[in-house]
Amino acid sequence: MRRFLTSALLALGLAVLWPAGAALAQSCGGIEEPACPPEHSRVDPVAPGPALNAGSTRIIVRLLEGANDTCDDDRIALRYRIDCLRLYYLKVAELLPDNGDYLPVKKAMLDAAARLDAIVTANLDTTAPAIRPREKHKPAARRMPPIRAVTEESAAAAAAEAAKVVEETELIIIRSGGDPARRTQHYTDIAAAVEENLVILRSA
Repeated sequence: MRRFLTSALLALGLAVLWPAGAALAQSCGGIEEPACPPEHSRVDPVAPGPALNAGSTRIIVRLLEGANDTCDDDRIALRYRIDCLRLYYLKVAELLPDNGDYLPVKKAMLDAAARLDAIVTANLDTTAPAIRPREKHKPAARRMPPIRAVTEESAAAAAAEAAKVVEETELIIIRSGGDPARRTQHYTDIAAAVEENLVILRSA
């Protein structure tokens, strides 16, 4: 029963963070859209509970997979993709609790986001406008927060540096499983989803 309630609460939390269907039609903050009220632009972390469970892990994996759908797209140039991925890692971290079995994943996501932010900041193109694509490029979806670009000249090198961050984050998450019998599959699934994010940084 506790596991069922945990999964239900996490699913509800994800619906708040990433609404689907008709709820997504209430977009704001984009071109010719009304300004976002404070509560719309803020993401409230919804703790999935301290114990690992299949439902929570599945939602985390799907959120990481969503980064590929949004950031690895012909409509987003390579120089914007590092910051796009950073925003997804922050979303994953905000979803996770500050204690329990998912804490190593949260810490890994926060560390990766900070390192990606440093790469973008060091190579920032101050003349390029920020972009705000819709999540997964669905017409009714909410717009992403502003995504910054690195310079054209630094894009390839910055993406390669960011790819190393992703690879290291994958390893950190895999090694978080102290008890193979109980934890490894959860961390392996999440780490595999992180590894798939490499396509964002390796495609032009």
